[in-house]
Amino acid sequence: MPDARTHDIITIASAVVLAPLTQIAQVSALGIGPFDAWPNSAWLVIAHVISGVMFSPDLDLDSAIDNRWGIFFWIWRPYMWVVPHRSFWSHSLIFSPLLRMAYFYVVSLGIILGANWLLSQVGIVMPDYSRQLSRTISQVTADYPNASLAFVIGFCTGSAAHSIADWLVTSGKHILRSVGLQIKRDYRHHDRHMPRQRRASR
Repeated sequence: MPDARTHDIITIASAVVLAPLTQIAQVSALGIGPFDAWPNSAWLVIAHVISGVMFSPDLDLDSAIDNRWGIFFWIWRPYMWVVPHRSFWSHSLIFSPLLRMAYFYVVSLGIILGANWLLSQVGIVMPDYSRQLSRTISQVTADYPNASLAFVIGFCTGSAAHSIADWLVTSGKHILRSVGLQIKRDYRHHDRHMPRQRRASR
């Protein structure tokens, strides 16, 4: 399977292709004016890149992807422990990106609620940011339904580009072997970046 750098290149290249295709599809198939269509196209491409680079299917193991979260890498540890690698839960085309989106939302709410509770123990009362976050998301989706839908679609396509690339390499390897061609490069641990404990000891 491709490594993280190759997946990044695939994500960016597919985003470049998706931008005009999304614009054309909205104008020609949906009848949306070009001026009204471009923000939706922009949000789709932005979500595609974010999903492929930061919310990659490879967050289900200690990899180069979770290293991109810096000090916040730990928020993906429960996800990593529960979700089997290269499974339907992590590499499906639609379900897995939506699962990661929902997981990140729930974890964000948990962090906010936990911080508010801890501060309340020392007499500091904070605004109810968790409720404000939920209200803001609901308001944005209600006010901008097309842009919100474009963002969700882009989030799915960014993940799908990763999964499809993995599937193509796996299938291609089997096909080549069936005709007697040997693949010398070992892709079995393509996405296993150096474990965090080993990175820290260096």
